[in-house]
Amino acid sequence: MSNERGSALIFTLMVILILTVLGVAILEVAVANYKMSYAYANSISATYAAEAGLEKAKSEFNSDLLNALSNIARTKINSNAGKVSNEILVQDIYIDVASYLQQNVFSKYPQTGYLGDNGQKYTVKSISLDSNYVRLTYTIHIYSEGEYKNVKKEGYAQLVINLESPNPLTISKWEIK
Repeated sequence: MSNERGSALIFTLMVILILTVLGVAILEVAVANYKMSYAYANSISATYAAEAGLEKAKSEFNSDLLNALSNIARTKINSNAGKVSNEILVQDIYIDVASYLQQNVFSKYPQTGYLGDNGQKYTVKSISLDSNYVRLTYTIHIYSEGEYKNVKKEGYAQLVINLESPNPLTISKWEIK
C-alpha cells in the first residue's frame, strides 16, 4: 500500500493536463473562427461600399440625362438631315454626346462618400465613355472602390446607352472583385 501513495495526485495532474490541452485547443479554434468571421464581415462591408459607388454613378444616368442625350441626337439629325452622310452625322452626334457627358457627368468624378455611420467608404474612381460606338450606342465604364477597416474591394460596371431604343439604358457588366 505504501507504493501507491500519491498515485491519485499524479492521475489528477494528468487529467488536468489533458483537459488544459483540450481547453487551449478549443479556445484556438474559437479565436480562429472569430477572426475568420470578422474578416468576412469586413469583406462584405467593403463589397457593399464598392457596389454603392457603382450605384451612385449609375444613378447619374437617369431619365432626365437620357432625354437630354436623345434631344441632342434628334436636334443634330433634324438640322443636318440630307446635308451630310450618315457616318459624319453619327460622328457629330458622338462628339456632342461625349462633350455633354464630360461637362455634366464625368467632371463630377472621382467622388467619395460614406455609407451610414459604420465607416464604409466608397469612391467612384472614374467614369469614361468608350470611343468605339455603333450608330447611336455608347458604352460607359465605371470604376469604383469600396473600403472598410483596411479591406478594399473594386467594382466595375459597363452601361450601354442606346439612344434609338425605347429603353436606352442597359447594364452589360457588373462585378465586384
